[in-house]
Amino acid sequence: MFVYEFMAGIVDTITGAEEDEETYDPHQHRKVEKPTSYSDTMIHLLKGSIGAGVLCMPSAVARMGVPGSIICLTLIGTFAAYCMHMLIGAQYKICKRARRGYVAYPRCMFLAVQDGPPALRWAASPLYYFVDGVLVLWQLGICCIYCVFVSENVKQVFDFYGAEISLRAHLCVLLIPLTLLGLIKDLKLMTPLSTVSNVVTMLGFILVFFYLIEDDVDLDDDKLRLKTLLDIPVFIGTALFALEAVGVVLALEYNMEEPRRFVGLCGLFNIGMLIIITLYLTMGVFGYLKYGDDIKPSITLNLPQEEKKAQAAKLTFALAIFLSFPLQNFVAYSILWRKIKKKATTSAKSTFVLDYTLRLILVLVPWAVAVAVPRLGPFISLFGAFCLSLLAVVFPGLLDACLRYPSEYGPAHFRLARDILIVLFGTACLVSGCYTSVLEIFDHH
Repeated sequence: MFVYEFMAGIVDTITGAEEDEETYDPHQHRKVEKPTSYSDTMIHLLKGSIGAGVLCMPSAVARMGVPGSIICLTLIGTFAAYCMHMLIGAQYKICKRARRGYVAYPRCMFLAVQDGPPALRWAASPLYYFVDGVLVLWQLGICCIYCVFVSENVKQVFDFYGAEISLRAHLCVLLIPLTLLGLIKDLKLMTPLSTVSNVVTMLGFILVFFYLIEDDVDLDDDKLRLKTLLDIPVFIGTALFALEAVGVVLALEYNMEEPRRFVGLCGLFNIGMLIIITLYLTMGVFGYLKYGDDIKPSITLNLPQEEKKAQAAKLTFALAIFLSFPLQNFVAYSILWRKIKKKATTSAKSTFVLDYTLRLILVLVPWAVAVAVPRLGPFISLFGAFCLSLLAVVFPGLLDACLRYPSEYGPAHFRLARDILIVLFGTACLVSGCYTSVLEIFDHH
């Protein structure tokens, strides 16, 4: 972690601090009870972004071919990181204008659109609730997918040894430990879980790579080319699902002890994204080269079921994803608790009851959906295309365009043109990704 901090410090020294330009620094006015350190935040960022999505990358690479996947995933990751920087920068600017320590994503959208072009101001309130709704939907959806992923991997191992029970029964057994994890109060207390999860994840990668590199690589022409044009939007949707953890990133930036070090050329976020993209490309390319067109939605399903190492890999990844549940759940909790706390005028005892009731509900809702529909695999790219095209691309572009209105677009309004292109690209990803994903869902059935 010292290397990361040293690099970030060099950039701060070269570029200087923005505080010299304006006296008010929102970072100095944030009230976080237990802020996370640089190393804590890096651990959470890696854990929040390296989840079930990494295991579906080989099937995504199968759609694009090896060269196309390397280029596209690098471009998508870079573009997504750029949009996230735009979003964090816009939040910081709005905090300066409002002279507040922190303004949440939905409120930022409301304030920016309200002061933006007159033709868009009517949409300020609807967008406020829409952003909130999509954020909560996305985080609870991830929790739901995690429930199914853990149960399916555990079930496969149990089935091999003759202890066959239904997937829903495994989900029911999972409820109690999930509930206990959901009661963890803050990010600082989650650091040991994320640390263990990261270690367990790396162990899982080692076990999987044992199978990926044990044979010679067969690089034929079919593995080098794109299958069909319809595979492009599905690949983008899957990549966004795998790479982008918008709610987690914003929560980490807010809770960081020194949030200024989160951004910047060699800031924590960029370094974390570089590690994540490299890991995803490695898993995706080597997984596809190993199994070719026989690759399954999760690479763990291709591992030989009768071998101990394969079973260990399944259980290892199941444990890693299980320990990631509270971090994803924390984002939805933070959004809803801020709203409830503002309106709650009750005693400390009642507030305590409300707090833990909300935490229980946010565990029960995704768990109940997982029990009702325990086959969510075909919906992953659809979910990523809808939620993350909006949260990670369209909304940041719209937010920046409104925030710079009317005189900060630069020469020839190049910033406005950039923001419009970002919104159009995000909309195209949304429409095409949802359309092709729905087609695949119907074909699957």
